[in-house]
Amino acid sequence: MPDTIALLARRLARLERRVTVLERARRAPYPPWRDVPLTGDTSVADAAQPPQMRANLWDTLEFSGRIGLPGGRAVDEAVIGRLPDGYWPAVPRTIPVASDADRHALHLDIDPKGRLLLRVQDASSVKATWISLDSASCRIDSDDSSADRQPEGH
Repeated sequence: MPDTIALLARRLARLERRVTVLERARRAPYPPWRDVPLTGDTSVADAAQPPQMRANLWDTLEFSGRIGLPGGRAVDEAVIGRLPDGYWPAVPRTIPVASDADRHALHLDIDPKGRLLLRVQDASSVKATWISLDSASCRIDSDDSSADRQPEGH
């Protein structure tokens, strides 16, 4: 019974925090877009769609724009950018991204130090000249759902 009460108290506290954030967000203006700092030989693939990001008031990091890949290749685990301080997720995140790569899915891994690592599904590298960040997003805070789980047998 005490475990159940503690679990309910944690859920209620988390719900109260979310309500507070939502109330604050309803009153606040939407944050502006910022450029994504690129690394290595990556580039802006389209000047009309520069790679950008913003952290909204719901602890979500949103992305837009296109990143040009060096040498026309998407290389697995290549660091293509680094997020500024304050935009780093609390836990590692994986985001699917669109590209001109044939038959291989590309993802971005974002580590808690803000590094953007390109991931290529089932290959070490594939032919691709750009990736699109449009509609890509991830949570910045940690996922609290693990705190609600009880060990098996309880």
